[in-house]
Amino acid sequence: MNGDLTPDVERYLRALGGAASLPGEPAAAFLARGEYSLNYRVRGGAGQDLVARLVTGTQMGLPLGEQALYEHAALGLVAPSGVTPKPRLVDPEPDGLPYPLILEEFLPGRPLDYGKDLAAAARCVAGVHALGVPDDHALQVHPDPAPAILEESRGLAEPYLGWDGAAGESKAGLRKGFRKVEGFLGQKGLFAGDDLAIVNYDLNTHNFVVGDDGTAKLLDWEKARIAPRTQDLAHFLLPTTTLWRDDTAALLSDEEEREFVRAYLEQAPATNTARFYEQLEAMKTIVSLRAVSWCAWALQETAQSSRPITNEETLAKSRAYLEPGFLEGLFGA
Repeated sequence: MNGDLTPDVERYLRALGGAASLPGEPAAAFLARGEYSLNYRVRGGAGQDLVARLVTGTQMGLPLGEQALYEHAALGLVAPSGVTPKPRLVDPEPDGLPYPLILEEFLPGRPLDYGKDLAAAARCVAGVHALGVPDDHALQVHPDPAPAILEESRGLAEPYLGWDGAAGESKAGLRKGFRKVEGFLGQKGLFAGDDLAIVNYDLNTHNFVVGDDGTAKLLDWEKARIAPRTQDLAHFLLPTTTLWRDDTAALLSDEEEREFVRAYLEQAPATNTARFYEQLEAMKTIVSLRAVSWCAWALQETAQSSRPITNEETLAKSRAYLEPGFLEGLFGA
């Protein structure tokens, strides 16, 4: 849906009034467009700003109203960590608005800088993971993510692998990735143990904010689930994540990776350190496969269908990630 929804958001919030501890005339201003959301900054009560988040899509396979309820519930589960936005309310069918709405705390700060914020990010993620698995929750549970990610990746990559416009070396590199992940399926118990946690599933720089005191906080929880905590760590460390956005792109050195993991384990120690590192290395391959499979889908979809991706930065990164040399760095020669 096109058009400026700011006036509609303000009207809705004014109708709420005291129900959300808002002033009589709350003012909303467009803040940011997410992949599956529209976000507005709202002047809240007692000088506390809020975020009105309109849920415009989902990657969880849920109707939009259920997606909003899911995300709001996830925010409530991770709030005790102190490093996430506190939820205020959720409305799956808000009057006068075309999308479900979540009202949550606004957390000020700048995007994460890989050059100086690795330890802060590690402490932030560890703070959430240290909560463990709640006794009562309705989050999706993926104790062994390999089968689900493999199936999802196949669905994304198969059109590219069958496309004449794809380079043969790129196809070969992708197939190498699939063989490696398929090999993990036979390793019974690889992800067994007590390392399940609420994972964010999307730890890119723009999902963090860093305050003036250097503390990192984590904003978006639309894809939260229960899974091995190494899934979040792998996602954060991989070049498919760190190089994705031009304004924050960085290739982490081995020492920087070790710095991040050390800081994380200081806050959230592993019961079995050897198993932790074994899981982390396997998870890097699994998460990498999903990332480059999405890139393959994006390129084939743009070239072949009526639903092209118009963001040139996204297409350029997708092409770069499917270069044979990049794939070799992820999956080996």
